[in-house]
Amino acid sequence: MFKALKTDFLNLPKADRNWLTIWSLIYITFLTIDAVYVNFWGSSVLKYIGIFLCIIYAYQKSSNDAPLILALFFTFLADTILVWTKWEVFGVFCFCFAQFMHLIRHGLIQPKNIGIFTLLVAVFFIYATTQNIPAIYAITAVYAVMLVTNVVLSINRYSKNKKDIHARYGMYGFLAFIACDICVGTRHLILDGALPATALPLIAYLVWFFYYPSQVLIANSSNKTQTDTKLQKAKD
Repeated sequence: MFKALKTDFLNLPKADRNWLTIWSLIYITFLTIDAVYVNFWGSSVLKYIGIFLCIIYAYQKSSNDAPLILALFFTFLADTILVWTKWEVFGVFCFCFAQFMHLIRHGLIQPKNIGIFTLLVAVFFIYATTQNIPAIYAITAVYAVMLVTNVVLSINRYSKNKKDIHARYGMYGFLAFIACDICVGTRHLILDGALPATALPLIAYLVWFFYYPSQVLIANSSNKTQTDTKLQKAKD
């Protein structure tokens, strides 16, 4: 894995190396802040900027991959809601739409089915609340199923062509994504008193340890890059 990543880095264009440098500086800085100054607001700002830069990068690099850009936008919107407000349910709902866009990218769902998807989620959500299931658990269940599906699809995509650098980034990205959400779920169990509170600082730290790299990797997972498009046109 690390040998492949080293090879990928050496083959990166200069512009992408510059992006990687920026992402790395942001990542190292907020991880250091979180380790030394817990809950310092500057860390949240850096994380927020870092996720936003993923959208900018994807738009610049893969402007013809609308589902990817929309997925990153909904992720950014979810982060905005979860970091700056207490509307957890709406934040997770935005994450669901991000996962829906990734399902489109993986070819499992057609874009025209977004209306049906929204309706099904709404019906399930209403049914769950009538059964006295907490709203956050209901919408999280929907999100979890979609995320696991995308993880499986990303692994399948990579297994079909292990030389595809974008597929490799996508697989690593979704594996980091699910590792992050396992930490988020563990954090909630700790806060609910189901697990010992002594592990909370470490679990809270690991959330962004996994989450930020996942978004950077996913932002680089498109096969519809400007470079690839130009090469294809040249071949045609």
